[in-house]
Amino acid sequence: MIISKPKRKTIFSLTVFTLISVIGALYFMRQILAEPSGTWRYILLGFLLVVCSIMLYKLIFNYKVLKIGYDQIHVYYPFRFFKSVQEISELGAWQETIIHTNKTEYKQLKLVFINKGYVKISNQENSDYDKVYKYIKKKAPKKEVKE
Repeated sequence: MIISKPKRKTIFSLTVFTLISVIGALYFMRQILAEPSGTWRYILLGFLLVVCSIMLYKLIFNYKVLKIGYDQIHVYYPFRFFKSVQEISELGAWQETIIHTNKTEYKQLKLVFINKGYVKISNQENSDYDKVYKYIKKKAPKKEVKE
């Protein structure tokens, strides 16, 4: 069984960035409470709060674990308390998108199910991306969408 989940370095970097944003927001909140003048402080506080909200959403609600094997795809969102088991036959389409950057390749695999949404994984954020791609290519070659 192939298990694909977010890499530790991705989780660590998102957590550090979120903590820095939260500390910055708290600092500007303290500055505003101490001395309410200065519109730029309000703007920066609002920006930092939006960034913190987006990062917390990405960290908590987009954390997913894919277990693939035995002609089934298990999608599990632990913080949403959502679990889904799909058969390979219920896979409507899948597509791999490759973006070439200066030094690396960014690959994203999108699995679209017939009746229950879709799942995206990427090679930089998820572990065992290559194994998942090879398994899907082997089990459902006719459902690949070409660009």
